[in-house]
Amino acid sequence: MSAYSLDAAEMARLPRDEAAALLWLNVDESDPAQAAVLDAWLELSPENRAAWLRAQAIWSGFDEADDDATVRVLRRRARKAARPLSSRWMAAAAVFVVAIGLGLWLAERPVPPPPPPVPQASAMFGEPDLVADGQLLTFDLPDGSKASLAPGSALDLAYGHDGRAMRLVRGRAFFDVVPDRARPFTVEAGGRRITALGTSFDVRLDQGPLRVTLVEGHVSVARTIEATDGPGRPVLLAAGQQLTAAQGRDVVAPANGGEATEWRETSITFEDRPLSEVVAELNRHSAAKLVIDDPKVAGLRVTGRFRTGDPRRFLRTLAQVLPVRGEAAGPGRYRIVRAD
Repeated sequence: MSAYSLDAAEMARLPRDEAAALLWLNVDESDPAQAAVLDAWLELSPENRAAWLRAQAIWSGFDEADDDATVRVLRRRARKAARPLSSRWMAAAAVFVVAIGLGLWLAERPVPPPPPPVPQASAMFGEPDLVADGQLLTFDLPDGSKASLAPGSALDLAYGHDGRAMRLVRGRAFFDVVPDRARPFTVEAGGRRITALGTSFDVRLDQGPLRVTLVEGHVSVARTIEATDGPGRPVLLAAGQQLTAAQGRDVVAPANGGEATEWRETSITFEDRPLSEVVAELNRHSAAKLVIDDPKVAGLRVTGRFRTGDPRRFLRTLAQVLPVRGEAAGPGRYRIVRAD
C-alpha cells in the first residue's frame, strides 16, 4: 500500500521532478486507482514522461551499485523520506533531494586511483616511509597487507625475513593484515606494540591517549621498553573491543560502533547539523578550505552525505538544496555566501 493518498490534482501542482520521485516510490501499479493517477499525470505533458524516465534511471543506480556504502545510505535515506510527513510536498522534495544526490554521485563517481607506490622498506626504523599529508591514502604493503593513513599521518616500515614491523609516527592508521605465522605483523605506537597474524585493526595516535580498536581476528597489545608508564602484562583483544592506553593499567571496552572503519570512507554523513560544523569537518579532509563569513549562512541546517576532499563538488551539491552559492576566496579557498 502506498504511504500517501495519491491524488492526480495534487501531483499536477507539484514540480514535475518531485512528483515523479514521489510517484516512483509510492505508486502500486497493481492498484487500478493508483495506476490511474500515474497514467493521468504522465498524459499531462511530454515533460512529465521525461521526468518519470529520469526518476527510473536515477533509481536504477541502486541495483547497479548495490554493495556500495554510499548507495546503501542513500537508499535508507530515501525510504525514510518516503514515510508519511505533515507536508506531502516536503516529503516529495526530500525524496527528490536524495535522488538528486544519487544521480550526481553516479554521474560524477570517480575511478579510484591506484594505491601509491610503497618505498623499499628497510629492516630498521628510521624516517617515515609512508606519509599522508593532505588526504586519506591507502598503501599496499610489501607483503600484500594494506595500510590506510588518515590525513597528517606517517608510518615507518621495517620489514625483515623474520617479521613485519612498523611504527606509527603520528596520526591514525587502519591495517588489513595478510596472515603469515612465520612473520608476525607488529605496529608500535604510543609506547605499545600491537601484534597480529591475520586481522583488521585501527590504531589512533592523533589526539588524546593511544587507542587500538580490533575489527576482526585477535591482537596482543604489550608495552614497549620505551613506554613512559612502566611495564604491564600484554592484553589480548577480541573483535569489537577497544584498548585505551592508561597509566598503570590499559582499559579495554566495547568499541563504538563503526567508528574504527567509517573514517576511511571517502564521504561523510551529516544529520541536521549546522553548515558551520559540516564545513569544519570537511576542511579536515582537504587541503582546499571552505569559509563562511555570514552567521546566518553558518547556521543553516544540513542533512546529507558528502564526498570528502572535493570542496567544489560539495558547493555544487549544496547549491541544489540550500539558498547559497560558492565563490573563490583566494588560492585554495572557497567562500559560501547567500544566493542572490
